[in-house]
Amino acid sequence: MAIKALIVDDEINNRENLNTLLKEYCKEVEVTGMADSVDSAFRFINSQKPDLVFLDIKMPKKNGFALLEQMDDIDFEVIIVTAYDEYAIQAIKFCAIDYLLKPIDVVELCQAVKNVTKRLDKKEENERLKQLVRQLNSQGLSTKIGLASQNKIDFVEIARITRCEADNNYTHVYFDDQKKMTISKTLKEFEELLKDHGFIRIHQSHLVNPAHIQSLQKSDGGYVQMLDDKILPISRARKNEILAQIKKGLSV
Repeated sequence: MAIKALIVDDEINNRENLNTLLKEYCKEVEVTGMADSVDSAFRFINSQKPDLVFLDIKMPKKNGFALLEQMDDIDFEVIIVTAYDEYAIQAIKFCAIDYLLKPIDVVELCQAVKNVTKRLDKKEENERLKQLVRQLNSQGLSTKIGLASQNKIDFVEIARITRCEADNNYTHVYFDDQKKMTISKTLKEFEELLKDHGFIRIHQSHLVNPAHIQSLQKSDGGYVQMLDDKILPISRARKNEILAQIKKGLSV
């Protein structure tokens, strides 16, 4: 079944380039429309009901996020296309949204389309995009993060995460109710997402939430004991720096 797609970008060269790449490398995608503004995209979506929208962020008058804000129901998938924007990309990652950086990489394009294809059969209101809009409109840090597993995306309170543990290109995320999720992201990616929420990388394999530390042991190389009694080592090479971070996080 063909995926009906809309390309939204104010520059015609960008629209045509993406259309060409899709025709050549993503034959399951049928581009049924192109729009050069938020307003024209809004009209097309309401009349044609595309399955997928390739949405440029930086456009004159209204940016791409404004399109999502004015939709009553978001029952389509979105792949965001953007030049590098640290704040926007941080928000997008928090909500597990697929995105492409300009200039578009063919491998990344194919992977994003593959991710979307897996979700389209559910054809339900897109909670990830609603969460993104809420986050962009909020004042300050988001309190939730989207964790994508094979069949779904869970939005969880960041405060409930006790620690994250590396497992090659995966990360085990542990919660205050003893449950865990295994996510296809590296620990480095989680460190970037959670550092502003106070999480501390204490070891090559461990990222911890200081609020869930029970005790700190400075001898024997150094380690922390979590509230669930799990004992985690501290990196010897960064011991003094990490101890200072933990004390600051715990207001010791």
